[in-house]
Amino acid sequence: MLLAFPHMHSEFLPTELVGKVSTFDPGMVEQDVEGGFRPGNLPLDSKTAHTLIDDCIRFGEQFKDPSEMAYFGVMSTEEFYEGSSLSIRAQLTRQFDDGKGTKAAREEKEAFSKAQFILLLAWFFEERMIELKKLERGIKDSWKSLDTTLGMEDEDRVNGRVLELSATESHTGGQLDEQRVRLPWHRIIEALPLFLPAEAILFCTEQEIYAHWRELEIDFSPAPKGMELPEGAQIASQPVWRFAGRRKQPSTPSLLSEVTVAIME
Repeated sequence: MLLAFPHMHSEFLPTELVGKVSTFDPGMVEQDVEGGFRPGNLPLDSKTAHTLIDDCIRFGEQFKDPSEMAYFGVMSTEEFYEGSSLSIRAQLTRQFDDGKGTKAAREEKEAFSKAQFILLLAWFFEERMIELKKLERGIKDSWKSLDTTLGMEDEDRVNGRVLELSATESHTGGQLDEQRVRLPWHRIIEALPLFLPAEAILFCTEQEIYAHWRELEIDFSPAPKGMELPEGAQIASQPVWRFAGRRKQPSTPSLLSEVTVAIME
């Protein structure tokens, strides 16, 4: 199975890959996402997922300076939960703090819950970006319609500086601005392997990410025939922590597991 990385919506994939790779479905909505892969071992249901996301939004609203919130983006998974909203952390822990099962089993379930939460955040962020992109397109179409109604040609609008606002960028961050959605891919690749089948291959669609892997001296080689990868694809198999950019080997078992990544240069 080919799974897109880091994006979870086909709207952010290269056109030639749409329908050829699956996107990860972290369980935010009740119905399975079309063209998505929803694993059967997700610990949080959609109702709990929505509650956690709502809490996270309220948590973010506490910050008047975006740089303060950015502090959490550079933390490791473990550090993030030490400093984030107590309400969010309490809900994640409460899911499995029923005293049933062994301590190790409860800790494992909590780890899966935290990993799903990270993926939910990324999925929700992309949803909002899609909405903004549609809104931006609607605004631009409305300006064009108004120009047509007023009989304004492009040259009139530029030379006469009439309706100049219609030619400005809205800077919503959508692809119409030719800006890319920047996801916390280090955290995503640490969370994904907990839910992937052994045969899954992550197909990276961002040159910036695999350029970073090259800097880490992760060697990619041509994909063997029969792997159902696009022609020219290269692959590498490494422990998760290496792809996540960690400098030292951690003790967390999930980060020691190996994952296979494919790229196209």
